[in-house]
Amino acid sequence: MDLKKLLDFDNIVIQCHDFPDADTIASGYGIYWYLKKNNKEPRLIYSGKKKISKPNLLIMTEKLNIPLEYAESLEESPQLLITVDCVHGESNVTDFPAKLYAAIDHHKSVQESSLLYDIRYSHGSCSSIVAVLLEEAGLSYNDDQALATALYYGLYTDTGGMTEISHPADRDLRDFARYNKEMIGVLINSNLSLPELRIAGEALNNVCYGKKYRYAVACADECDPNILGFINDLVLQVDSVDVSVVCCCVSGGIKLSVRSCVNGINAAELAGFIAENIGSGGGHSRKAGGFISTRLADGAKTDISDPLSFLEKKICEYCECFDMINAESCCPDLSEMKLYTKKAQHLGYVKSTDIFPEGTLFCIRTLEGDFDIEASSDIYIMINKDGSIYPITSEKFSRTYFLSDDPFETDSEYAPSIISKTMGQRELLQYAKSCMSKPGANIYASELTRRVKLYTLWDRDNYMTGQVGDYLAVRCDDHHDMYIVSRKQFEEIYEQQK
Repeated sequence: MDLKKLLDFDNIVIQCHDFPDADTIASGYGIYWYLKKNNKEPRLIYSGKKKISKPNLLIMTEKLNIPLEYAESLEESPQLLITVDCVHGESNVTDFPAKLYAAIDHHKSVQESSLLYDIRYSHGSCSSIVAVLLEEAGLSYNDDQALATALYYGLYTDTGGMTEISHPADRDLRDFARYNKEMIGVLINSNLSLPELRIAGEALNNVCYGKKYRYAVACADECDPNILGFINDLVLQVDSVDVSVVCCCVSGGIKLSVRSCVNGINAAELAGFIAENIGSGGGHSRKAGGFISTRLADGAKTDISDPLSFLEKKICEYCECFDMINAESCCPDLSEMKLYTKKAQHLGYVKSTDIFPEGTLFCIRTLEGDFDIEASSDIYIMINKDGSIYPITSEKFSRTYFLSDDPFETDSEYAPSIISKTMGQRELLQYAKSCMSKPGANIYASELTRRVKLYTLWDRDNYMTGQVGDYLAVRCDDHHDMYIVSRKQFEEIYEQQK
């Protein structure tokens, strides 16, 4: 969404979802702030059966001067009603009439989309989306410390205290928001009320355990996502539990907190598996979160009426649907694979010492995650069209690629960036040059008929995931050098030898 399109309207109402949390309030305030900056006079409202009573939210709205109003009805239909952290027509937001609707949300929705809808369910919070939209509109949320504090706290609460972050935009807000540290401390330490302490106790007292796969599941009464994460962190500390999922029923669906303490189960992957086609999930390998939409589940004829039984079933399905491959010890049956040749491919590359002096440690941020690298004349950073990156040695670069004068661009939703303590954040592409892959690099490959977790030679702690229809590739010159290639990318890069 281009926020400038909102300026075509005068009578504007911004609506948070019922029983508002910090993320919807912060997101609404971000849009309110933008419109006020552009000489509009919007209203920021919420509705529902109850007014806000949680101490942290009362402190947030008061101390940050957020003009949030409780509205049981609207005297007149606005020209434009913008829902934040929710979508008009869903069950978690009161239905107010308006001449036109807009929406900014990070949950999957069954509502029809429009040009004024911006739904990015890969983001961990709606606050992250609003931060990006403000930057794209030429304004920085850091120009107002109260706004930066609100957005940071919105992200904090919706990602279980920053443990369920699932998108680079979340990490950017976490790392670069110039928030009021004292205020965040006050808000964090005002979050757990006595009723929520009882909710945690009751959930912990009713944990279900699966011995075969060493999992635990629990269901709590409705509570904030960070309280859910607090409960789950305690569950995972049990010596016989390797993976745990704690949920609570909220307006419109089920909120999930997912934890793992073993390499063989990626929490973000499990969250996505549980919510597949009926919601959204993400985070990182140890801690993740998700949301299941009641409407999407009903549409998919998925029974979630008993959340604990549903979660136990999904965890068992997840554990049983993967084959494990360890490239170091595996001897692939090449007779079951076909021989392919790599096509000439246009890529970008950056010599790491063109960015920083030899020996400098820095972080590269991509859609797939963050990873640290040390600048070296021997290390090149390769950039694919989709924005994914991987490091290679200078010797392999010379053997596999030749230089090109053609410009290089990506079509990724998030351009990879570099981060250092001294230089801050910069786009990696400003240093990128072009190259072409040399033809003739041969591999054996076979299409996957089952999901696969592959531990590669270059990373023995984290696995690559292959879905049905993806390809398992084996280098001809080293049968232990294996990797997964997505079906789409495989068809673009490789061709079968005649």
